[in-house]
Order: sequence, then C-alpha cells, then structure tokens
Amino acid sequence: MTGLTDNASVDVPRDDQGNPLIRRDVTLSLARVNLMGLPAALAPLALVGVPFILLWGPSQLLEGLRLFLRPASAVPAVLLGAILHELIHAAGWVLFARKPWRSMRFGFKWKTLTPYAHCREPMPAAAYRWGAALPGALLGFLPAVAGVITGDGWSTVFGILFLVAAAGDGIVLWVIRSVPGRTLVEDHAERAGCYVYDQNRPQ
Repeated sequence: MTGLTDNASVDVPRDDQGNPLIRRDVTLSLARVNLMGLPAALAPLALVGVPFILLWGPSQLLEGLRLFLRPASAVPAVLLGAILHELIHAAGWVLFARKPWRSMRFGFKWKTLTPYAHCREPMPAAAYRWGAALPGALLGFLPAVAGVITGDGWSTVFGILFLVAAAGDGIVLWVIRSVPGRTLVEDHAERAGCYVYDQNRPQ
C-alpha cells in the first residue's frame, strides 16, 4: 500500500514561470479504502477462479489451495510477497519517475497491520500510476494467468492473494484516474492517494 508514512518537507513545485503550484488533496481515508476493498477483493476470485475451474476443475484449485496453506508454504510466500510488494512500488518510482532510492521510505503501520513504501518527492502522475500498479501486475496478475494456463493451483492461489492485496492500490488508481499523466503528484503521508499539484491560474 502506498502513502502510509510521514512526508518529509519538500519544496513546493513551481510552473515554468516560477509560480508555486496549488496542492490539492485527492485521497481517501484508510477506513474507506478498507470498506471499498471488500468488494474489490472479491473480483480476483471470480475473474481468476472461474476460468481455472472451467479449464481444470474445482478439485485442482482446491489442491492448490491445500498446498499453499501449508505453513511451510504460506508463511514464507506471504512474508516474502509482502516485502516484494513494497519494494516493487519503490522500484517502479525509481525507474519511471527517476527518483533516487534515498527518497524512498519503508515501514510498517501497526494500527492497520500494513507495510508501506513511500516516495517523499513529487513525481508525474503517470510514473506514480506505474509504481502503484506494478505489484499487482507482477505478483498478482502474472502468477494468476500462468496458473490458469498451466493448471497450477498453487500459482493461481498465490496470484489471487496478491491481486487481493493490491485492491487498495487499484482504488488509489481509480481515485486519480482523471489526473493528467504529466501533472505532478506527491504520495500522501497518512491517507490512500496523493496530493495533486495544479496550475495556479489567475481568476
């Protein structure tokens, strides 16, 4: 999940004429995201589980679930996957926004039991979207599709789990869907979403 730690103070971005941009809050509370995430989390179960069952049968998927839920499998898979999820967020911002690793901050919110990755510098909205979307794509979509194609129930369950884990990121992407790609945004400190820097147009 993005945007869950304290922002370092940064200079307010300016336009080409040197005028400060207006910072607009485009976020949702974590409580609301969790509420919205419930139906959003059900979508991967249907979109991935139904094709798998149609192709390979329910017993194959249940066997994959049984294998995944073994402690020797589930514990390292979930822990490693959670760490990779946040590292992929940061790597996406480093790659697409060309931000240095020193601008990334990692941690864990005990109140919500969620790890976080946070970029302390503004970036173009397009780069922010890439960083937000990559964990769900790499840890969720790709293993799920591979599992459906090959009949591997374990990979399918893993993919579904990390598609569910990316539901909050998907909600953030929906919230900022109308923000132009070149507009600067800044990951929010405590809420899901970001600040958007708009042009300070004269009235």
